[in-house]
Amino acid sequence: MSGPFRGSVRSLACALILSTALPALAAADPLSDYVAARDKATAASIAAAKTGKSGDDAVVKREEAALKDLGKRLTAVLGPIKFKGLGAPKYSLQLLIYDESGPSRELDGLAFASKDYDTRLVVTSDSLFNTWLAARAKDDGAPAALASGVKAAAGTPEFYTSAIASDGGFYQPYVELPVAAVPGETAVAWLGLQTEEPSGNTAPNEIAIVRIGGGKAMVGVTMAKLGDKPIPACDAIWQPFKAKADALQKQVEKDNKDQDPRWEEITKIQDEGSNAYRACFMKEAPNQPFFAAAVKKAEAFLATARGQ
Repeated sequence: MSGPFRGSVRSLACALILSTALPALAAADPLSDYVAARDKATAASIAAAKTGKSGDDAVVKREEAALKDLGKRLTAVLGPIKFKGLGAPKYSLQLLIYDESGPSRELDGLAFASKDYDTRLVVTSDSLFNTWLAARAKDDGAPAALASGVKAAAGTPEFYTSAIASDGGFYQPYVELPVAAVPGETAVAWLGLQTEEPSGNTAPNEIAIVRIGGGKAMVGVTMAKLGDKPIPACDAIWQPFKAKADALQKQVEKDNKDQDPRWEEITKIQDEGSNAYRACFMKEAPNQPFFAAAVKKAEAFLATARGQ
């Protein structure tokens, strides 16, 4: 065979190969499939919320089915994952929307936990994580640190509120722990406290980690149980704030007025005292006996996150 006819056959053959290969290539991107499915389901939930139908049985069932499907899709993206001491994963999103104005602020990933729930870890892809963090930096009232990179973001309570949801309260970072990252990895660790109110002089008892590497991003917390003793210098800073707040509270309770604005003043005093205590703790902690144990615990948690 020669001449123009042979060229036409070759062109037809190439066209046939491309026509069969392109659908395969498109289907070979489970991350894009996941994002498209998530965004479509989220748009449907937002539309239902705007029309006041988010509580309808049909809408609830549709969202439950969507969440189940998204969990399967994300598992396909991340592949089979297991961690020592942690149970089977669950899809981290419990709701698709924050409210009728937009999607959920939680980090979408696979959530792992120990039986006692003392250790929790959320795993996602690095691209999903980066997109999520960029979105959180644009939230109303978001601290500037959220737009300043992972290391800075991990030092804010707002980061953990959405990255690894809890049953109540928020994670308050106290002091960064100097952990070592392996080549090609970003690793950050903080010693902090899960709290629902001004923390006062309560010592931190949880370690948080952030690890990015191998195409995955992970955020986790684990109980520290360090048995750390009080730091006298920091307690001394907290006590005047406590005394002032306690005295005002006694007066408010004695007056027994409805909606007394002084309750807000009490909270403000406690917040100021808590901030002063944490600033002292950040300065003094590296010199305390418990600090080395906290770093060791964080290193062990990171090793677990690496699958070791």
